Amino acid sequence: MKKRLSSGIYSAFMLILCFTLTGCAQQTQQSAEASPATPTASMTPRPTEAPTPEPTPTPEPTPSVVTIGAIGDIMMMAVQINGAYLEETDTYDFSRSFLGVANQFRSVDLMCGNLETTLAGKEAGYSVKKRPDERADTFNAPDALIDNLKDIGFDFLSTGNNHALDRQMEGLLRTLDVLDEKGIYHTGTARSNEERDTPLIVDVKGVKIGFIAPTEIINKNDRFMNTEQTEYAVTRLYSQQERLVAEIKALRDAGADFIIAYPHWDKEHKKAPNSRTRASAVLLLESGVDVILGSHPHVVQSIEYVTVERDGAPYTGLVVYSMGNFISNMSGKKEVDPLKYGLYVQLTVEKALNGTTTLQSASFMPLFCFYRSIDGKYLHQVVPALADTSLIRSYSELTEKELARTTTAREYVIDICTTAAIPVMDDADWVN
Repeated sequence: MKKRLSSGIYSAFMLILCFTLTGCAQQTQQSAEASPATPTASMTPRPTEAPTPEPTPTPEPTPSVVTIGAIGDIMMMAVQINGAYLEETDTYDFSRSFLGVANQFRSVDLMCGNLETTLAGKEAGYSVKKRPDERADTFNAPDALIDNLKDIGFDFLSTGNNHALDRQMEGLLRTLDVLDEKGIYHTGTARSNEERDTPLIVDVKGVKIGFIAPTEIINKNDRFMNTEQTEYAVTRLYSQQERLVAEIKALRDAGADFIIAYPHWDKEHKKAPNSRTRASAVLLLESGVDVILGSHPHVVQSIEYVTVERDGAPYTGLVVYSMGNFISNMSGKKEVDPLKYGLYVQLTVEKALNGTTTLQSASFMPLFCFYRSIDGKYLHQVVPALADTSLIRSYSELTEKELARTTTAREYVIDICTTAAIPVMDDADWVN
C-alpha cells in the first residue's frame, strides 16, 4: 500500500519544484538573449566590387607603309647550275650563292627580281652554251632555284624577257606552273588571253601593288608561238603598245594603289639608255606607272626622276633604267667589269589615310658577283658592295683581291647611277 506524504513534506516539495522551474526558465531566456541573431539580407556583408576598367582608347589610324626590294637579272648559265649540283643527293642547291644578301632581302615586305631563265624541267635539258644553230645561249634551271629564291624572301619574279621561249612554248608554260606551285607572283608571260588580261595586284599590308613586265626582245623566237599565242604569251613593249597601256589602266581600275613596271629593254652592255628607252619610260609614266625598274643591258644604268603630264597634272616618277646583273657568269675579263656589278633598289611606299599612295623614299646598294672554285666546281656568290668591306657577309670569305674588286664595283656603280636622284644605302641600313 502506497504511503501518503505528510502535508508538511508535500508543501516543502512543491516549493522546491517551483523554484527549480523558475530558474530553468530564466536560464533559457538568458541563453536566447546571448545567442547571435540569425543574419538577414540587410546584414550580409556586400562583396567588394572590382573597379570599372578604363575604356581602351581606339588607336588613331596611321598611314600604311611598305618596303619593296628589287634586283635585276637572275641569270642561270651552265657553270652556275653545275656549281649548285650535289652529287650525293642528285639535287641542286643555290642557297650558298645568296648568303650575302639573304637577310636584307628577307627584311623587306615585298622582294622582286627578273627571272632570266625558264623552268622547263630536267628532260628539256638545263642551260647550255650557244650552239651553232642558235642565236644565243639558252637557259633552263632546276626548280630548286625557285625554292632557294623564295627562302631568301622573293615574292615576285618577272618572266617577260628575251629568254622566255628558250625551251619553246612548253618551257614558257611549265615555268608559270612551277611559279604558281611555289607561290611566287609573276607577270610578263601568260598561258591565255584571260590570264594576260587579269591584272596582277599584290596586297601588301593593305597597299595594293600592281605589276607589268613587258619586253620586246624574245631572241627572234616568235617561231615557237602560233598566231593565237603571239597575242598573249609574251607582253610586248612596242608592238603591243596600245594593249600595254590598256593593261596599266586595268590595274588602276582593279584597285592598284601603286604600279611598278619591270621592263626588259634597251641594248646589252650599254652604260646609258637610248632615246627609245627614254621615250618608253615617259609613255609608261603617262599611262599610270609610278616606278620603273629596268633590266636587260646586264650593266647598271642611270637613275632619275622623270616628270610627265598625267590626268591633267604633272607627275614625277622614279626611273631606274637598268639594275644590271644580279647573278651570272658573264664577264668582261677586265679589272673593272660592269657585267659583275648590279643594283639592289629599296623603295618605301606610303598609303595615306585619304587613300593617296606615294613613293616616300628610295635608295640603292651596289652589288658584286664573284665565283670561287669549291670542290672542283665554281660557286657564284653575290655580296653587297658596302663602304666598309669588313662587314660583308658571304659563304666564302673574300680575299684581299676580291675585297678590292668589291670596292671598285661600288665606285663604278655610284659613278654611273650618281646620288643626284636617290642616295646610296648606309652600311648600317643593310641587314647582314
